[in-house]
Amino acid sequence: MVLMPFTFAYLVSELVRNVNGVLAPYLRHDFALTAFELGLLTAAFLAALAGSQLIVGVLLDRYGPKRVVVATMGVAVIASGWFAVADGLLQLVLARFLMGIGLCACWTGAYKANALWWSACRLPLINAVTISLASLGSLIATWPTEAALSVASWRWLFAALAIVIAMLAVFMLLAVPRHPQEAREGETAWRDQIDGLLGVVRGRAFRIVAPLSFIAQGVWIAYQGLWAGEWLRQVAGRSDTKAAAVLTGLALSIIVGQLCFGIVADRLAQRDRSLFRLTTVLCAAFIATQVFLLVYPQGCYGMVWAAWGALTAGPILGYALLTRLVSPAVSGSAIALLNFCGVVCGALFQGGIGLIVDLMGETAPATAHRLSLFGLVVLQLAALSWMVWAGRTLIGNDASVKTVTATTES
Repeated sequence: MVLMPFTFAYLVSELVRNVNGVLAPYLRHDFALTAFELGLLTAAFLAALAGSQLIVGVLLDRYGPKRVVVATMGVAVIASGWFAVADGLLQLVLARFLMGIGLCACWTGAYKANALWWSACRLPLINAVTISLASLGSLIATWPTEAALSVASWRWLFAALAIVIAMLAVFMLLAVPRHPQEAREGETAWRDQIDGLLGVVRGRAFRIVAPLSFIAQGVWIAYQGLWAGEWLRQVAGRSDTKAAAVLTGLALSIIVGQLCFGIVADRLAQRDRSLFRLTTVLCAAFIATQVFLLVYPQGCYGMVWAAWGALTAGPILGYALLTRLVSPAVSGSAIALLNFCGVVCGALFQGGIGLIVDLMGETAPATAHRLSLFGLVVLQLAALSWMVWAGRTLIGNDASVKTVTATTES
């Protein structure tokens, strides 16, 4: 009764985040958007997510995921309806920004609910189940959306989405129970909670574990949300239909990969050190798939993109690892802070790739896309090197890390 409603809210967030990968040709046609404007429109959702994450983390720790998620989803209902009737770029951007505000707590709230209701040793598996099921939203945003657009306009799809979000918010309000330790507004002052968030920022656990996770997540967000489709069309030479098919396979591989690697983590990574190693290995493999795409842009009929999707499990394991290394009292703030950094990276990467494609795309769009991906690979390799080097002294000191965080919070 707790896992599925929060997971479904997360699914809706994933659907909205990724749907522009298929909507791009329709939006370009209806509004004559440039690549930069398309990137800006897609990044508006991410900017709203990023800008709200820190306060959302504090609210989740203070009021609990149920009340926060239900309250913010009301904004998403209004924003989805506005997007459906928008008549220009400015209205599209503002409506999509408000959708980001309205769905800002779905991602973080699901992980916070998991941290409340499940033991720390089961979090890798439970988080994997959550994201694998939520990734059905990414799947719906691919071929099913393409099929739906053949019988209805994108405006009707967003009108229907507004109704679905409203029904889900009402269901969560009436049916989802609250954990006994969910709300802390009567126990902890705002200042103490903000101090707890700052303690997470200053903590060694966050500084060592988070960079690789949020940079890799940023790449994931930027490409699955928009630029994977454009890569397939402009670099690999795929048609819209074939590109949608590859994106569907990518979304399916995320579901399978998150679940399978979550089971592996549940079985083999009970200790912090084992989970740390598994996270770095999967992230390294995730980067390797991008190197392969640079060498062979066609991606072996989508198989490389499928491997890319399955290996997104690596960055997500960073959540379970970080949650183990901080005080439970600030777990929501830690999750939100990691989300904040990941979404900021995703927004910057989406907009930056669009800018590079606009500057170089008229003469060499394939070169522009490959240059962008090369820069992101270098950035991820730097973060991977830092985590491997600095993490040598982190694991084994997790008790002291938790103590420092708890002391700062209190």
